[in-house]
Amino acid sequence: MFKAGDIVKILIPNVVNTGYDYRLTADADLGSFVKVGVMNHKYIGVVYGIGDSDLPENKIKDTLDVFSDKLSVNDLQWIQKMSTWTLMTPGAVLRLIVNIPDAFSPPRVEQLYKYNADSVVRMTDARQAVADAFDSNYNEPMSISDVQNIAKVSGAVVKGMIQRGVLIPCDVRVQETDFSKYQCKDMGTVRLNEEQAAAALEINQAIDNGGFSAYLLDGITGSGKTQVYFDSAWRAYSRGQSVLLMMPEIALTAQFMSRYEKRFGAPPVVWHSNLTAARRREIWRGVLRGDIRMVVGTRSALFLPWQNLGLIVVDEEHDGSYKQEDMGNYHARDMAVLRAKISGFPIVLASATPSAETLQNVADGKYKQLRLTSRFGGASLPKIETIDLREDKPEQYKISSGTEESGPQTGYLSQGLCETIRETLGAGHQVMLFINRRGFAPVVQCKKCGWVAQCPDCSVGMTYHKQLGKLLCHMCGRTTTLPEKCPVCGDAVSYRGAGLEKIQEEVNIKFPSARTALVSSDTMISRQALERLVAKMETGDIDIVIGTQILAKGHHFPNLTLVGVVDADMGLFGTDFRAAEHTFQQLFQVAGRAGRGTVPGRVLLQTYQPEHPVLKAICSGNRDAFMSADMAARRSAKMPPYGQLIAIIVEADKETKLKKVCEMLVNAAPAAAGVKIMGPIAAQIYQVRNWYRMRFLVAGDMRAMLQPVVKHWVTKVRLPANVRLKIDVNPQNFM
Repeated sequence: MFKAGDIVKILIPNVVNTGYDYRLTADADLGSFVKVGVMNHKYIGVVYGIGDSDLPENKIKDTLDVFSDKLSVNDLQWIQKMSTWTLMTPGAVLRLIVNIPDAFSPPRVEQLYKYNADSVVRMTDARQAVADAFDSNYNEPMSISDVQNIAKVSGAVVKGMIQRGVLIPCDVRVQETDFSKYQCKDMGTVRLNEEQAAAALEINQAIDNGGFSAYLLDGITGSGKTQVYFDSAWRAYSRGQSVLLMMPEIALTAQFMSRYEKRFGAPPVVWHSNLTAARRREIWRGVLRGDIRMVVGTRSALFLPWQNLGLIVVDEEHDGSYKQEDMGNYHARDMAVLRAKISGFPIVLASATPSAETLQNVADGKYKQLRLTSRFGGASLPKIETIDLREDKPEQYKISSGTEESGPQTGYLSQGLCETIRETLGAGHQVMLFINRRGFAPVVQCKKCGWVAQCPDCSVGMTYHKQLGKLLCHMCGRTTTLPEKCPVCGDAVSYRGAGLEKIQEEVNIKFPSARTALVSSDTMISRQALERLVAKMETGDIDIVIGTQILAKGHHFPNLTLVGVVDADMGLFGTDFRAAEHTFQQLFQVAGRAGRGTVPGRVLLQTYQPEHPVLKAICSGNRDAFMSADMAARRSAKMPPYGQLIAIIVEADKETKLKKVCEMLVNAAPAAAGVKIMGPIAAQIYQVRNWYRMRFLVAGDMRAMLQPVVKHWVTKVRLPANVRLKIDVNPQNFM
């Protein structure tokens, strides 16, 4: 306990901060939230320790306010250990927690608007996005800025809807939400099978006993992993503890929300990137004050100011979206394990295709594996087969005249896949075609002179999006018109490769009576748009759904019996040493969408490499043998999880600056035993948004202490203006 007048270290949420000394104006504890001034800015910080700056007392500022709310000592230890591991400053870690600028301010009075569902207006895509924004926020009133930010529409769209009476003004004060309707209760709606009950019992005993323990809930797709961790979530919740159910954004589906509400008798409190500022503030304050004790959220939910956290579940623990690369580099799964270990409570990692790191922790005895080997409700696993495109070549199809690509076209769907699609549709069942490539064609090129459409701001080609009618850069989002002729020689341009729009074109010609739908980040611009598609699938209004990885997990379509993977080879031959693992995970998850009802499913993988170990493992269902072989190769190469990597990415607005800083780093490079420094080399994508990029890679075995070496190294180099240096511990992205 610190007294008013004591000089303490205050940690503030910015990227360079490790703590500043202030004089308390009221009593406070370690972890207490305070308001302080730094230069001309005001921050909400936390009491981090005893002051140690040795400044004269007359130079030390007073705190502006001291609040009764606080973080626990365990949370402060977590901040420090996360900082040490990721090489983010403690202030940068705190910024992930204190990310609500007005968290301690009184509610503001502002002009709010309600959505008028009875209004009659033509629903454009932009207006539908506004309607979806209100739907995703429980139809609560929103300000104009909130509507624009969530719906991603212009102010003109919002003002037009106000003028037409679609949005109705309601001058109300923003009030604190009553979270009593989110209080959970045991509805007893699910009876677990023998395997599920055994897994839940083990986790529940750990919750009762207290202390840290980690479990891998390893269950095939459709085995009912969700109901197991729901059972354990209730156990912790009923003991008065808080529970975090963490999952990838794309897994936050209406189907999941419905299952949650049936199990707990209340809608879930959901935390994700598309909430209004007011909603984020209310949830943050509700968690801080213990009014909210269970949250379903994406990776950032880990950084809510939890009180008495008693269980974390990381669903789809292998998913790449848990790796954050914008506001600091960290892996949310690993930081969740760290938080559970420091605070002393169980954590459950759930997956049908666990990551190599998690499997190694099981092998080392750090995690306990709980296996679910059969599909819930008696459904059978689908039969998975390959189609060898060297023998079963895709048929040509003809586009009617009058279009820019009229005439014969080389198809992408083999005869065998097409025949199976016809059989499936004839039986009244649904089909999913998977291709993890957006747009119509990934390459627009002149065959005469070789010109390729490239983004002027990024060193990548631009993708033709036929529905958009433009070329789009998938790195920076820049769009431009499709040239009618080659800008270099004036010859006609051609399209190479296939995206899901091109597959839809082929499907529509070959199966003209089938009702099709596209699913990608371009077409599913809101969660509500995806839920409308799911509803159409459930009611049978869609025959063939063509999609990217958005469809790979989290969906249950009982009448979907055929999954066709258009290009199973797409991810097999990248430069990333995890390419085989990631391809296996993705294809296995996609295959798991088939045959989840009473009719057995079938999965066809189109490939030029049917003998590839990844594809053979998927077809045989021998995941463990494949992962064992893949991990043996990594062990020989001392790659994670048998070695450590730290990437250092240098970015500059000018190539001359970039070269100079890299030379400075080379000259300052340390020579440490067991540490190997590679580079600099140009990043695989050298230019992004007109910034140029080089990378170093620091490697070492599991005993090497890489973080102190890297931290000391980079502090020896002073960065000029407009040069950024990013440190990524155990990188997942090598682009």
